[in-house]
Amino acid sequence: MFPYLTYEQGDFNSFYFAEEPLSEIDFDCPKNIKVRDRATLFNLLIGLDGYTICSGVISHELNGPEIISRPLDVNDSMTVGVITRKGFALSRYAESYIAAIKKHAR
Repeated sequence: MFPYLTYEQGDFNSFYFAEEPLSEIDFDCPKNIKVRDRATLFNLLIGLDGYTICSGVISHELNGPEIISRPLDVNDSMTVGVITRKGFALSRYAESYIAAIKKHAR
């Protein structure tokens, strides 16, 4: 059985801002590990041969080729968005991030 890793953002994080689809479902997994930062999650995924459920947008430049994305066979969707202040100009990094999200969104 592979360990299931989840990314927890604290006790007061809203369900609507969860980074994992299906985060409201409590999977009954005998090996469930909860972490609070993405670097730890990715290191444990590789080191323990584990899995997580996420948007599927993964940077191989940042995380290496060991982490791969597989689509889930579920009738569910995830909305990924950006919130900015009205009239606020986005930085080139923000523009690049939005372009990458649009490229990977299906």
